[in-house]
Amino acid sequence: MTIRNNLKMKKLTLIILLTSFTLFGQKKINQTELVKDLTIWKKQNNKMSGSLWIPNSYWKIALEGNTNIPKNTIEMLEKAFEDYVLICIVDINIGARGNMTFKTKTELGESLSLIDSNNKEYNFLNESEISYNTKSLLKNITPMFSQMFGKMGKGMHLFLFKVKNNKGENIINEFKKGSFIIKHSQNKFTWNLPLSSLIDKKKCPVDNNEMNGNWNFCPFHGKELVAK
Repeated sequence: MTIRNNLKMKKLTLIILLTSFTLFGQKKINQTELVKDLTIWKKQNNKMSGSLWIPNSYWKIALEGNTNIPKNTIEMLEKAFEDYVLICIVDINIGARGNMTFKTKTELGESLSLIDSNNKEYNFLNESEISYNTKSLLKNITPMFSQMFGKMGKGMHLFLFKVKNNKGENIINEFKKGSFIIKHSQNKFTWNLPLSSLIDKKKCPVDNNEMNGNWNFCPFHGKELVAK
């Protein structure tokens, strides 16, 4: 990848991370809600661990509708990561004066695995198991994540998994019912699918209040929720 292409990718990644709303098909996606769905933190005493899942649909959600981004650029990103599960993780030790120390990528990798809904466990991929184009994009994305998360970003590291069935289909799909766990730093981070930010909201038939699209019943009235 040339220097010019590297600069383009760094600029593109910044746009991806700063975009707040976009159109995905006919549904308007709030990226703040999406990022909340994708990010999980665990805190105990002076230790804090985090996991951020970046599903493949995120690229279109962040970029579609932006006239500065060619359609083939979105397709390039989707193609590069379509066979993988992309995870960003961090483990932080907070000192008495608020100073932070982080586990290295090697240390994080020692305890890292992915567990699918069938309780099958996967190890992250080594560089030799990742395609050249995907590795090149990953190198450009990594420093941008570090910048966006400030001090905390210094300890954030990206890992790829491949989680497919015997037909070669991705098992983990942000739009379909399921779940998976990322395990690292003596913590488990669970995503229940589909992501509520990507599906239509429901409403309570009693007071018409908007409810999570993944819920079947109103937690206050016990009534079955209906489509908006």
